[in-house]
Amino acid sequence: MDNALTPATLAFEYLRREAETLTPAQYLTRVRKLQLEFADLMELTSTELLEEISFATRLGIH
Repeated sequence: MDNALTPATLAFEYLRREAETLTPAQYLTRVRKLQLEFADLMELTSTELLEEISFATRLGIH
């Protein structure tokens, strides 16, 4: 069994935990957007990731 985290897996797991009801088209749109976001985050170094988290915290997002 392959347990590697992929952007697609993370996107599906993220949406699975959301309480919002989406149409199939909205769901696919969100999955694609989240895949791109997770792919970008997975390419960051640990220092860059900490900077992103700090920035999001300052904006009140995280």
